[in-house]
Amino acid sequence: MEKNEQLRAEYPPFQSPSNLTVRHLHHYSSIETVEELIMKARTTNIYAIDTESQIINKVAKGALVQIQFIHSIHESTLILIEMFYLPDQNSLLFKKIKELCSSIFGDENTKITWGPFDNEFKNFHSYGLFEKGKIKNTINLQDHFSGWYNKFPSITHPVRESREQQANWSLQDAMATVFQQFLDKNETVNKWCCGLDFKLNTWKKKLFSKNHYNANEEQEKRISMINYAVADCTAVTKLYFMIYPLNATIQTNYETPKTASTNITLNIDDLTDISEDDEPKILMPRFDKEPQKLLPKFDEQNYVTIEATEEEMNEFNAQKQQLLLPKQQPRLQKRQLLQQKQRQLQLKPQLPQNIPLQL
Repeated sequence: MEKNEQLRAEYPPFQSPSNLTVRHLHHYSSIETVEELIMKARTTNIYAIDTESQIINKVAKGALVQIQFIHSIHESTLILIEMFYLPDQNSLLFKKIKELCSSIFGDENTKITWGPFDNEFKNFHSYGLFEKGKIKNTINLQDHFSGWYNKFPSITHPVRESREQQANWSLQDAMATVFQQFLDKNETVNKWCCGLDFKLNTWKKKLFSKNHYNANEEQEKRISMINYAVADCTAVTKLYFMIYPLNATIQTNYETPKTASTNITLNIDDLTDISEDDEPKILMPRFDKEPQKLLPKFDEQNYVTIEATEEEMNEFNAQKQQLLLPKQQPRLQKRQLLQQKQRQLQLKPQLPQNIPLQL
């Protein structure tokens, strides 16, 4: 690990792309998850593949398969098949996972590995998940990288002079040379049969804790191993697009089925301002038909008649009369004034008629 730490000090760390979806496959996986992956595989034509094995009783046992679905240069899905935790071979779930692998390894698809494809899977045939036989359309990017690198003398590296033209490059050296990035290989030799996914609950038992059982140490170790397994695939993909830039234009036309759950990520630039007029239309539910207005039905049995007593009617009439009095008062006053003037006129003394005036 001396070389690993030397490169760590010299270069910034390589980081897998953020637009990457990671799925674990094991006996707790759902049928719906695998079926969704099968649909994605039917529209994906390029895959980066890697594997991890563990020495058990001096025998190498395949423990983990990493497969990256390359939808485009900016988006991908990566599955981690945990071989020690596969479902029963007679179960529907196992058959679905096998169908998924058969679709991925189809002759029409490009399978990219760092090293010979057969070497990656030589420890995995006993599981019955992968078909034996010659797999077509595979690319050993390690071989292709050597040829591509030697065509560009402008690319310099301290170890270049000591390499022969056909020498095999390690993935770590290739990343440091081309991208000046550090690919951490600290987790290479490991207990890959530990069960990485937290859903397997293997972290609840002491395996990686230094002294007594420590849940944080168990989980953090598994996270570190997952990051390593993912980076080993995505680093190969990054080099692939560097060597074959014309393939960087690939685009998978995949639509998520309506029955499957989806996670949608929106950029802030994708959102537009909403006016006050449009806001109610967005917040209110939409109907294909006008909602029906429900009217209460008349039911004779539920009809209630309320009759007032004589005392209540008299009280009601008295209150009504009091309300009318303020309106009638001005008329009464006017009539009374008119009658009073008429009486005053009748009482005035009148002069006698035909009396001669005295001079």
